[in-house]
Amino acid sequence: MYRMIQLESLVPETLPGVSLFIKHGDNHVLYKNPDLSFTQWDKERLLDNNVTHLYVKSAEMSIFNQYVEANLAAALNDENLEPEVKQAMLYQASVNYVQEIFDSPAIAIRQNVERCRNLIQHILDDVMKSNGVMPALSSLVDHNTYTYVHSVQVATYSIALHVRMFELSSDELMDVGMGSLFHDYGKVYVPKELLDKPGRLTASEFQEVKKHPVYGFSTLKDLDIFTPVALGIVKHHHEKENGSGYPDGLSSYDIARSSKITAIADVFSALTTTRSYRQALSKESALEIMYGEMDGSFDLQYLNSFRDSLN
Repeated sequence: MYRMIQLESLVPETLPGVSLFIKHGDNHVLYKNPDLSFTQWDKERLLDNNVTHLYVKSAEMSIFNQYVEANLAAALNDENLEPEVKQAMLYQASVNYVQEIFDSPAIAIRQNVERCRNLIQHILDDVMKSNGVMPALSSLVDHNTYTYVHSVQVATYSIALHVRMFELSSDELMDVGMGSLFHDYGKVYVPKELLDKPGRLTASEFQEVKKHPVYGFSTLKDLDIFTPVALGIVKHHHEKENGSGYPDGLSSYDIARSSKITAIADVFSALTTTRSYRQALSKESALEIMYGEMDGSFDLQYLNSFRDSLN
C-alpha cells in the first residue's frame, strides 16, 4: 500500500529517509531511495514533467508524518517559502494525520488529541490570515484518500465561515475545528463497499450509511475529550433546515449554528471533489445544486455568506 503526497508540499533537502515513488498506470515506480536526497532540481524536474504527486509506502508514513509535524511550525514561519507551498504543506500534513487516526483504534484519538489540536490551530491561523475567505485547497484526492481529504476540507471551510460570520473565541473555534474534522468519523464503521458504491444505494444500504453520525457521536462521546459543540457537529451535520435530514429530523432553530455551517461545508466539499464514480463539479455547479435541487436543506443566511466567501 502507498500513500499519496502532494509534490508542492515537499521542501527539498529536508526530507527524512523514506522511499519516494511515482505512479505509472496502476504501478508504483521507485523514484528515490531512502539514502538519497530529494533536491530542488528533483522537484522542478518532476513539475516540468507534469508530476504533481509522489507516493510513500504506508509502512514508512509514520516516519514521514513525524518529520512533517515536527517541522511544520518552522516551515509556516519561513519567510523564504512561498505561501502556496506553506498551504500545501499544512493541508498535506492534516490529511496525513487524519488518515493515520481514522485507520487506528478509536483510543488513538485520545492519545493524540494534542497533535490534532495543533493541526487545527495551524488551519485556524491560515484562515485568519485570509480574514475568513475560503482558502484555495489543492486537490489531494485519490480513490483511497477521499474520506481524509474531505474531512480536512470540511474543517477548513467550516472554520473559515465561522470566522467570517461571527466573533468567536479561540476555544470556540477549536471546538468547531475538532467537530468538523471528525464529522465523518462514524464512516469507519460503515462497510467500505457502500461508501464507494458507484451506483445508487438501495433503501437498506442507504439506511446503513445514514447511521454514521450516530456511530461517530457514540464513539467520540465515550472518549470524553470532545465538547458538546464538537459532538453536536458530528451527530447533526446531516440535519436539514426543512426537517428532512437525519438522524433526528431536526429543523430550523433546533439545529445548532455549527452543525448548519458544517452541513454546508460537507456538501460543497463532496460535490467539488472527484470520486471513484464521478468527476468533481465546479464551484458554480455545486452552488447551483445547493440552491436549486437542495432548496430547503440549508440556512440561506449561512449559504449566502459561504457563496460570497468563495468569490
